[in-house]
Amino acid sequence: MSKMTVKLFASLMEYLPVNSTKSHGFDYKITDSTTVGYLIDDLKLPRNVIHIVLLNGVYLDAETRDETVLSEGDTLGFWPPVAGG
Repeated sequence: MSKMTVKLFASLMEYLPVNSTKSHGFDYKITDSTTVGYLIDDLKLPRNVIHIVLLNGVYLDAETRDETVLSEGDTLGFWPPVAGG
């Protein structure tokens, strides 16, 4: 099995595993066929709250997330909708 890094930001940080040692993220074990959609469901992340997804720093739109296969060493970041002033 390979591993990659998952990072959760803002309100999604409540879904970090209890044993997470990184400030925003954790290592996640993947197979050759693990998709972003599978990871979202496996981690029980609320799809209706995920607004921005970056795979290795590149925006991943909602239509392609379920088919996008992850690779060893990838970094996947999730953000909810955010507002600022």
